[in-house]
Amino acid sequence: MPRNKIFTTIDSPFSSWHRSQHDGVNMVDLDVVGICPACAKPLFLADTIYNVDFRFRGKGSWHQTPYKFLAVKAEIPYYEIFYTCDESKASRGIRPIIRFDISRIYPHCDKKWSNLSPDNMLQFLEHMALKSHGPDCTRKDYLIRKITKNKCGNRFIRQQNYVEFLSI
Repeated sequence: MPRNKIFTTIDSPFSSWHRSQHDGVNMVDLDVVGICPACAKPLFLADTIYNVDFRFRGKGSWHQTPYKFLAVKAEIPYYEIFYTCDESKASRGIRPIIRFDISRIYPHCDKKWSNLSPDNMLQFLEHMALKSHGPDCTRKDYLIRKITKNKCGNRFIRQQNYVEFLSI
């Protein structure tokens, strides 16, 4: 993590402690490891980046090195996921995400998904779990049961798509 904070964020005690140490130690936090909801196989790595000013400033190549290294070893893609919040509601303590932009960093390509709505982002994540891994999941039966029950009770508008795709 950077020695000096770039944006105003609430740091964990560990982050604060680390930032107070010398330059002979360094680390990065791994924001996202997308996994299969049934077998927990890692599907992708991602660094989430708050898009404060629509400049989409991702990590420099030196800072991307550990993410790429892990993605190569795990044979999974690595993305930078930018998110934009509606700051007009920040005074009420609510900062809803209104937009996502995704860049695939590894394997390298110029593939970008721009100006995604929160539901489009959800569809991207559903695709990663379902189509890129679902047919090969070693616990497909459990995945179908888990999806069908949806214990968390959150809205699941494409639930039937999962069941149909996995039942083939």
